[in-house]
Amino acid sequence: MGSGSRYEAYEDDLWERLAALLPSTEDAENFRDCRESGHQEAGLWILMQRILEHRVPISDRTRAEIEVLAEHWGERLARHDEIIACVRDSADEGSLRLLSDDCSTPVDSAQLGIPDSALKGSLVVPWLECMRCGRVLARVHAREPWGDPSYLAAHYIVWHRAASNDELEIYDDPDLHNAFELLLGCK
Repeated sequence: MGSGSRYEAYEDDLWERLAALLPSTEDAENFRDCRESGHQEAGLWILMQRILEHRVPISDRTRAEIEVLAEHWGERLARHDEIIACVRDSADEGSLRLLSDDCSTPVDSAQLGIPDSALKGSLVVPWLECMRCGRVLARVHAREPWGDPSYLAAHYIVWHRAASNDELEIYDDPDLHNAFELLLGCK
């Protein structure tokens, strides 16, 4: 099975798991219908509005999955504060976390010793961290002429905070799911 169909199967499963979080059958059906009709952005809006409205507790992993899904559909900035505001599941072990703003300050790729010359001058924004193994998933943005990161990430990087950059993995934008999968693959 190719990575495209593997991702599609993952996303099918994820949308079903997220639909199951919704408090009413009608909300779940509306959420599914948005995806089936190609209106994923509207589906993410429905999901977040109902989760917040009904104070549905979600795990840190689910929070990270929603954040990655929102990134994939270009909705991360629109949904980020809502995702952060979700009630945390008290039974959650806290294995993944969205990094706070003070940990997510953009860093020049050269400061991290990233060897790929294609990323030279890019800004790396740490984003998600596995609390069990120390891996970090970061968004890599081109630098705008005025110095700020571009709106959308062009690449994603996964590295281990405690290891050398030999373990650094760089993924192009379409491979966000593979980068997230690596983050989740604790050794």
